[in-house]
Amino acid sequence: MSLRILGFGCLGLICSAILTMAGVLAWFAADRAFPTEVLSSEVLTPRVRPGDKLVIRQRVRYMRNCAAHVDRALYDAHTHREFLRDVDYDQPPLGLGTKTVTFEEDVPANFKGGVGEYRALPSYSCNPLQKYYWPITRPETLLTFEIVGDELQASP
Repeated sequence: MSLRILGFGCLGLICSAILTMAGVLAWFAADRAFPTEVLSSEVLTPRVRPGDKLVIRQRVRYMRNCAAHVDRALYDAHTHREFLRDVDYDQPPLGLGTKTVTFEEDVPANFKGGVGEYRALPSYSCNPLQKYYWPITRPETLLTFEIVGDELQASP
């Protein structure tokens, strides 16, 4: 009789562990809310020359303490692409709330005149499932600017 009770006790313990893990996994899978909201993005130097600095300002609302990875690149109208340094953080660098971030990027000297694009594609991870398997993504940030050649004057 006591062996049967011990067997049922172990079976109950194993089943509860399996159900607990399934519940945690379901909780992680359902956690898909965006941890940030980009309120505005603007190019402060809408006309740049190759080799100049492109200045971008973004207003971002950080709503959750989640890790982020942002792939960024610059493109010109003549199929040139420059990968920029990735942005990685484990929690919002300035804390939660609405923050204004201004940053500069060098426009490569081999870019030709025409329309240029800055693209940023973020992915977020707020739990282990998102970190290793299924990150939260949002539409990329796409900003356009003008690359002027030597024949045109760039604005200060």
